[in-house]
Amino acid sequence: MDSLGDSDEDDGLDKPLQSHEAHLCQGLKHLYQTQQLCDVTLCAEGRRFPCHRMLLASVSPYFRDVFINSSNESQSGEIQLTDVAASTIHSLLDYLYTEELQFTPETAQELFAAASKLQIHPLKETAGRFLEKNISMSNCLSLYGLAHQYNYQVLIRASSDYIKQHFGPLSKQDAFLSLGYVALTDLISSDSLEVSSELDVYQVVRNWVESATSDRLPLLRELLGHVRFPLLTHEELLDVQADIADYYKHVRLRWKLMDGTGRLQESGGLRKGMYDDYFVCVEVDENGIQFDGNSEFSLHCFDPQAEKWEKLPPLKYLSYSGCTAVHCRLYLSGGQKDNSTFVDTLHEYNSLTGQWTQLPSMSIARAVHPFLACNQKLYALGGCNHTGPLSSAEAFSVVENAWVPISNLPLALMYPASTVLRNKLYLIGGKSSRTYRGLLIYDTSTDWWTEIPMEFSCYGAAAVSFGTGIYVFGGYTEGRGNFLSRDTLPTEEAPYCTKGSFYLCENGRVSWEVMIPELPVALAFACTVEWQGKIYLIAGKEEEHLHTTNYSWVPEDTSWTQCLEEIPVSRETKIFSCAILKMPKPPIRSLLLDMTTTSAVVGVDDAKKKGQQRSSIRESCGLNCCWGGK
Repeated sequence: MDSLGDSDEDDGLDKPLQSHEAHLCQGLKHLYQTQQLCDVTLCAEGRRFPCHRMLLASVSPYFRDVFINSSNESQSGEIQLTDVAASTIHSLLDYLYTEELQFTPETAQELFAAASKLQIHPLKETAGRFLEKNISMSNCLSLYGLAHQYNYQVLIRASSDYIKQHFGPLSKQDAFLSLGYVALTDLISSDSLEVSSELDVYQVVRNWVESATSDRLPLLRELLGHVRFPLLTHEELLDVQADIADYYKHVRLRWKLMDGTGRLQESGGLRKGMYDDYFVCVEVDENGIQFDGNSEFSLHCFDPQAEKWEKLPPLKYLSYSGCTAVHCRLYLSGGQKDNSTFVDTLHEYNSLTGQWTQLPSMSIARAVHPFLACNQKLYALGGCNHTGPLSSAEAFSVVENAWVPISNLPLALMYPASTVLRNKLYLIGGKSSRTYRGLLIYDTSTDWWTEIPMEFSCYGAAAVSFGTGIYVFGGYTEGRGNFLSRDTLPTEEAPYCTKGSFYLCENGRVSWEVMIPELPVALAFACTVEWQGKIYLIAGKEEEHLHTTNYSWVPEDTSWTQCLEEIPVSRETKIFSCAILKMPKPPIRSLLLDMTTTSAVVGVDDAKKKGQQRSSIRESCGLNCCWGGK
């Protein structure tokens, strides 16, 4: 006994006790590797895999049911798995006994299918997560079908989103024709399809039916019910009309007289790919020119793909309004009229109808205020009016069409940089009686403001969220911030316009480790947006000089790129705010703005009644040939 005690003392370490779970797992692993006490054998493709009933029954309701019901297989000690590959069984057992598993996209699909059939839920979840994170053009269709086969919602959503995003090229693959009816219907009924024309959807339906006509032709009527025929141009409708007349004698198009609003109602709305993103910019006349009270102004729209500018329909003149957008609707809040009085109005522009609408007003007039959109709410924060800088804040519910008060800012503030990141609103710097050395974060879920100090102050900067953080560009600065770009440091009393920028982490702390190239010119009051992984810096001013040039930058690049087209405004006009608005592509836009057009919806026509229906449609629509047939 003494010798044992001495031995323990000599170790000088108290060995940690092994948990019961770890001890049990280690024991099972040893029994499996040494093939001891095995009491059941799984058989697949001529190979045999001895293992233990107790383990299989504990992790799989499928095997538990086999063993408890005392089937012939379980009594003989062998279970034939005819629809599972031997290599998959080997990997599956390795996972059950050792928790070790090496996935590839191919083996993960096989293991997911086997785990689903055998009801081994932990393995199904593990393989499913791996597949969700490794979706590609080469496997998304098979994953979509697999997820539907086993009703695995996480993978259904992930693969579906990927297919919708790449619908055009994927719909031309042979694998697409193997999708089941439910899987296909889920896709073509979605608003999220990246298609620029509804003709693409019709052709997908036609090709899918034609690939197995005898089985799929009875499904054609239901499938065509998901094709949004009112979104087809006249030329496209004629092509579809002729195609249907040639191939599907029992299907006829019914024609209706519809304007743009009617087309939207009949179709259920546009697909995602039928929109383009435009940068909408609100301008301000720096000379303070007085207008006649009925003056109008247009908002400038920039198409980043074509790098071209155009204009929205005019609105009564306002300056220093807040500007934000939710999908295809642009919102302008507050501002000043041409007689310099502050207003509390809220205007909405709908890019589908091309019309402005005045919505319920704010509780207080304000201008030069951050105006941010988050989760179907619009947030008007601070700013100023005739009483001076404001700390009040309020939110407009797009769904309920009403304003509601929210917690006030901790201080009155105007001219901060502002953006949205992960359901939180960020106000960076700003100015009241003096420039503000800090930033404010508003949590939209808790209605709570958090104030974070900064080592320097700034106002008139531009901010945009990107990934997990925020980039802040230019502005007027005070203090010894590391981002200052000038030969001599300013004094507290002399803020200056900087070429410098900095990066904010989600927690509001400045990270100097993120490198940002110097701006091409020193800019304040510029606007910035992120689009397709690229950050755009729009206009701005340096001291008293206004800029009409735009620049773009891809994070981690070493320099900015000047855009080809300048903003089509005068040198006395500056861009005060901007937002990204979704606008229908030109052919769709023309279709929606046409007030006296005809379109079609799908229907199945009884051949005996065809002549009678043709006659009635000619009378209602005045068409010479309603069906496009002979």
